[in-house]
Amino acid sequence: MSDTKPADFEKVELTAAMTELSSLKPEEGKAAMMTQVDGAAQRVLKVLASGNPDALQKGTYLTQIRFVMTVMEQCKDFRDAQFTRLVRQRAEEIMTGLENLPKRSQQLKEQQKRSAEEAKKKRAAAAQKEAAAAAPVEEEPTEPKFEYELAEKICIQTMVRHFDSKLDVLRSVHLYGRHSINDIGIPPLFLYSLEFSVLIEDAIKALIVDSRELMTRRIYNETDPTADEEQIRAVLRNKQRALLEVVESGFNGWGAAQKDAEKRARLGDKAGPKKSGAAAAAKPAKKGGLFSKLLGKEKKTAPAPRRTAQKEKEAWEEVIEIFKASEARGEIFFPKTFNFSILSYLSSMRENLFKAEAERIIQIADQAKQDSNSKGAVARALEQSFKNNDQHFFEMLILNLLYTKNSIGLDEVQGACMGQKLDEGRLPLSVPEMGRRPMTYARQINKLLKERAEPRVLQNCLDYFFEAILVLHLIKYEKDFTKAAQCLEGEKANLPKPLQGVMDGILGLIDRVIFARQQARETGEDTSRNTRDMIQHTIGKFITAYSGMYEKMKKG
Repeated sequence: MSDTKPADFEKVELTAAMTELSSLKPEEGKAAMMTQVDGAAQRVLKVLASGNPDALQKGTYLTQIRFVMTVMEQCKDFRDAQFTRLVRQRAEEIMTGLENLPKRSQQLKEQQKRSAEEAKKKRAAAAQKEAAAAAPVEEEPTEPKFEYELAEKICIQTMVRHFDSKLDVLRSVHLYGRHSINDIGIPPLFLYSLEFSVLIEDAIKALIVDSRELMTRRIYNETDPTADEEQIRAVLRNKQRALLEVVESGFNGWGAAQKDAEKRARLGDKAGPKKSGAAAAAKPAKKGGLFSKLLGKEKKTAPAPRRTAQKEKEAWEEVIEIFKASEARGEIFFPKTFNFSILSYLSSMRENLFKAEAERIIQIADQAKQDSNSKGAVARALEQSFKNNDQHFFEMLILNLLYTKNSIGLDEVQGACMGQKLDEGRLPLSVPEMGRRPMTYARQINKLLKERAEPRVLQNCLDYFFEAILVLHLIKYEKDFTKAAQCLEGEKANLPKPLQGVMDGILGLIDRVIFARQQARETGEDTSRNTRDMIQHTIGKFITAYSGMYEKMKKG
């Protein structure tokens, strides 16, 4: 640690950071909160960079740093993309600083050893200098610095704002109602998550950096690298269309590369198995013959294959890994069918048309709830929308309506998808969104029971879970229902005895609902109303029993 810093440098800075975060007041507005969070984070980063690394890895100092990280994690609840992006960036920088502490500690410990050997190194350096003078070695040319870094940074910022505005259209003011599944902690589809507003920056940055040559020819070469930011922005304002074309075509190119990679993977899986050693041994080996022996052409043992260098990952593959890491943390849901070309479509989406069409369907849905004679009106409206618009527009529309408060239900979305034969090729977002629900809800039920969640939250999750089993296509999603039941069965043994009884009841109800649906399918009789009543009655009994257990567990 530097001699210019006071002995209690770490304590002063970390205590100040905790004080700043403890006094956060959302009512003072986003700007004030961002300033406080950023200031606290900068103090922690300064301590991690200059403080005593051994002291920071234990005791009070480590507890203080963890407190700062906990508050920053809670700050994600402030639903604003710019604020979330700042918190994420600073949290990652602090984590990097923490990970570097052991390295810094080791460096300080070796400092005395290095100083003791300094004289020896100087002598060796002098000898090397004399040898280099006798036989000079050509230095490898270093890669020149990219001269348009400021213009590149401005282009990235411009595109991030552009995509933020498009995503805001999808996350309309009506969101987070009955089907948003926000209140039971299940990650939403990526288009409706604020976390994706942060992740889109990673994708845009990687794409623009990956397209430097094209961007230089079309955009950067008309800017002066020595100009200030305002002058460069003035030039780039006239290049907005060219910038959009590069980004949209770039995402389409990534999408094509993604499809090619998937195709190669499928073809690799279909390749026939290699012959086993026994089968190969059964086949007699060819002999070279007399002439081969005379001419020295006998068959030689093949040399061992050379190890090929590991292929460097493409930019889109690295971005996919960032997306998947976010999904693994439970922040977001990415279907396996995700393709980057959907981002190109999102960029050029006509916002006013989308808003108007969503509002039209919402009004029809509201009228249908009040008028029993309007049954089927929503289905007809969705069918008309499909005829009037392209496939991507239609799919984003029905997903938006599913996530929109009290607009349409899972059954109406499935009805719209049935016209497309529930094909993932035609509906790469909607089909996975419906198919993931049984398994996702099952995992959440396990989690809620382990954590002794409030009865209200557990009831919500059970309602959504059985709605999915009652509504979704019986044959198309049969494997998903089976996996969900197996997931619940597998965790039953880890629960206390009383809760195992609740789990047995849930598993029994799953069997009864699926059996009732199979019977209705065979007979052609519509028994959905009776099945719904049975589900509600049985869930009510589960929750009554669970509520009593919950009160006892809370007291205990």
